[in-house]
Amino acid sequence: MEAAVVSASGGAMGSLLRKLGELLTAEYKLLKEDKGQIMFLKAELESMYVFLKKISDSEEPDEQDKCWAKEVRELSYDIEDSISEFMLRVERDSSKPHGFKGFITRSTKLLTTMNTRHEIAKEFEGLKIRVKEASERRTRYKIDDTVPKQNNTTIDPRLLALHAETTSLVGVKGPRDQLIQLMDGEGVPAHQLKVLSIVGFGGLGKTTLANEIYHKLEEKFQSRAFVSVSQKPNIRKILRSILSQAGFIAPKDTNIEMWEESELIIALKNFLLDKRYLIVIDDIWDASAWDIIRCALPENTNGSRVITTTRIEAVARACCSNHIECVYKMKALSDQDSRSLFLKRIFGSEDMCPSYLNEVSSEILKKCGGLPLAIITTSSLLANQPNKLKKEQWEYVRKSLGSNFEVSPSLEGMRQILNLSYINLPHYLKTCMLYLGIYPEDYTIDKNDLTRQWVAEGFICRDRGIDPEDIAKSYFNELINRSMIQPVDTDYNGEVISCRVHDMMLDLILHKSREENFITIMDDMQDMTGHQNKIRRISLNLDDATNDTADAAARSVQLSQIRTLARFGTSSQLLSFKLFKHLRVLGVEISGWPKSDPLLDFTEIRHLFQLRFLKIVAKGYIVELPSKIGDLQQLETFDIGNGIKLNERTRLQKLPSDIFNLSRLLHLAVPDHVILPDRIGNMKSLRTLGQFDLGNSLDSIKGLRELTNLTNLEISWGYRYSKSGDETAARCWEVVHALENLCNLRHLHIRSDNDLVRSCFDVWCSVPAYFFHLQSFHAKYVPWFSRVPKWIGQLHSIYDLYLTVQEVLEDDFGILSQLPSLIHLVLHILRTPEDKIIIIPGGSGLFPVLKHFRVICGRISYLTFEAETMPKLERLELCFNAKGWDRYGAVPAGIEHLPGLKEISVDIGGFGAKESDRRAAESALRDTADMHPRRPVANIKVYKDAGLIFDEPEEEEEEEGNGGSSSSST
Repeated sequence: MEAAVVSASGGAMGSLLRKLGELLTAEYKLLKEDKGQIMFLKAELESMYVFLKKISDSEEPDEQDKCWAKEVRELSYDIEDSISEFMLRVERDSSKPHGFKGFITRSTKLLTTMNTRHEIAKEFEGLKIRVKEASERRTRYKIDDTVPKQNNTTIDPRLLALHAETTSLVGVKGPRDQLIQLMDGEGVPAHQLKVLSIVGFGGLGKTTLANEIYHKLEEKFQSRAFVSVSQKPNIRKILRSILSQAGFIAPKDTNIEMWEESELIIALKNFLLDKRYLIVIDDIWDASAWDIIRCALPENTNGSRVITTTRIEAVARACCSNHIECVYKMKALSDQDSRSLFLKRIFGSEDMCPSYLNEVSSEILKKCGGLPLAIITTSSLLANQPNKLKKEQWEYVRKSLGSNFEVSPSLEGMRQILNLSYINLPHYLKTCMLYLGIYPEDYTIDKNDLTRQWVAEGFICRDRGIDPEDIAKSYFNELINRSMIQPVDTDYNGEVISCRVHDMMLDLILHKSREENFITIMDDMQDMTGHQNKIRRISLNLDDATNDTADAAARSVQLSQIRTLARFGTSSQLLSFKLFKHLRVLGVEISGWPKSDPLLDFTEIRHLFQLRFLKIVAKGYIVELPSKIGDLQQLETFDIGNGIKLNERTRLQKLPSDIFNLSRLLHLAVPDHVILPDRIGNMKSLRTLGQFDLGNSLDSIKGLRELTNLTNLEISWGYRYSKSGDETAARCWEVVHALENLCNLRHLHIRSDNDLVRSCFDVWCSVPAYFFHLQSFHAKYVPWFSRVPKWIGQLHSIYDLYLTVQEVLEDDFGILSQLPSLIHLVLHILRTPEDKIIIIPGGSGLFPVLKHFRVICGRISYLTFEAETMPKLERLELCFNAKGWDRYGAVPAGIEHLPGLKEISVDIGGFGAKESDRRAAESALRDTADMHPRRPVANIKVYKDAGLIFDEPEEEEEEEGNGGSSSSST
């Protein structure tokens, strides 16, 4: 039988059958007649489950079958809720105390045992009647004994190549160059602001084209931003994003998150007034949203450009003020480009396609209508077939695609194409796919959050000897490979860490979710009133909810059976959590800072005994947690975002005192400066621990060494806790001692802005015992090491390294250069080198795979790259201060010797520097990029009122500067 999981097609049936099997064991001591009823339920439900799986595989199931399947799914949820509640009651009774107190408790329980047994018997009898009624409506079950094979899936490199190359082989280059020419062409004088609008059907590649133009031209503009608007725009968030990307730095002691729309418009307009800017406004659905954003974009004479994308021609014309020559209508891909994209996704090259598939592939492409989204989705379906060279597979796809799409693109036609890929997903992936519907349109979805929610919901099997989270991550990768979701961010090791759902795919997901009552989406609390179906999972996107509307909604609909509550939007109004009796997943994300009362009451989560996943994102708010949460024994993820305070009355922020009793807790993430209770060492199941502050008690620091299952650990030391030098040394020593015991550690990130920890890790004369397996190590902001330790060279698994050191000598680069897996290196050097640091070739192992090197140093002129060094380097980042450039400033020598360089990114601190120095530094680096053989993109930012802090001797005041150093650091 298929794995015991919760699914979209089978409801809670898989999980329910497992629990019914557990009830028949001796542990639950049921009456004989109860066991008989459970055996009847189990037999009947198993037959129903087989039918549910079969109907899920049908492309167009009979309406009567769909109706009956929905009834059985709803029944499975209700029965599992009842069974789970009973099992939880037994589990809590079995954990009652022993001794005299336990005797009193057990004696009291005897008085109610008969009543309890009668209640249980009555409950099972009622469940049996409901199942029999459902069975009578469907007397014949169809058997399907195929079980989808589950693999540990990795990302298909061909797919990542398509995204990495910005689909350069699918006809983007021609339209890109044409649009660039249009941007500088007739109509509007070149020096004036010009708005260009790209219009076309969903899935044609508007965003891809705009993104390609943006990256091609970005180095020619001082300020740049790329934002997405979507159907329900949050204008304040969009304006804040433009300001941030354009390089705006808010005045000291001001909070941009709290600014009103009008303040953001004024700030953006003033900031861009004297700059040449390039802004992309993607996915506009309504001219009114554009009208507001347009108010913030000043009409200057610096040759600024704005690109908008939309599906609606009237909106496109409005964006361009009816300059029809500035509207570009997207065209479908040519036959040749369509074929190239299609075959490259399947075979890696169009030359690899067997000749006997030429005709059927042409027919499939004809039905895709030249739309990149349709082509990539369909080709990914074929690429993931085990026998992709069989002509029968291709014929099946050809026959399954409708013919109307090739004539005229439509939402229904695209839905049909995407639906084919959905139907061909295994059962386990269909459920995971539909769950993506809880996220708003254009939302960037974090892979860790998503996969942990899948596990918490019960979508992932737990009893195959494999970590459920590893299985969930392989499912995520499989959805990427099938082009059902789009990769957004990748880590330095090439692993996709976030994704986005194309709005056409999201339309299909929400359509399927409504059909199967899987997820309910609401933008207004009043929508709950009169809701017909039982809500199983709900996504609320609220911007103006009030106490009155929330209370009225809670009274109008049953909430106890809801398993996921996802809450987005700007409103801080919360429903009463105790109403959500069977909640498994609770995610609350409030965007924007509080305008009035910043207090969010989460004390009622103590009643959510089934809760497995909790994440709160609400920057600027005060979250009130219950004083005790030890009863939440199912909790696996407890994640409180940064910028949240946990205590309204005191300076110290503390977690519930009994959190160490949560024996199943795997992931604990809390804001900076939060104090953990003592006995943290009891939480031996923890795998990730975020922002463990060294302001915690010494006992808590010692307790770290007991957390031997930790794979990810973040340690911080804030300025708020002033300790003496001796106390700091004691804490650092305990940290060192604890880290040497963490045998599963893979990611260790340590940061501090407290100068007392300088060089405290120099006590490690040799590599700590379990550091050999480290993959990512950050020691940031203050110099934890006086120089690069020799043992770093033995970390052969490390691919991501950030070191802050007092000084660097030439030998130190020799140590780093031999790391065979190092892809990303950041070196923050506090003291100006006394001599030139020359990176010279030293054999075949010299930085063999390094792609990204960032150096933060007072005088970058001391750095020299010899020929044949860093052969794979693609991105070089330089961070320094412009002050004194006229005396000792120069670009690092030998940058032309980096053969793979694609980008030079520079942050120049301008605080205290002469204007001439700032300009000279920027000009020198642009010239260096222009003279490089590969002409890398140059992204150079000068921060006039900010600077980096180094250990530099005080110098005489400059003519045009105030000689000070900024408190800002990079």
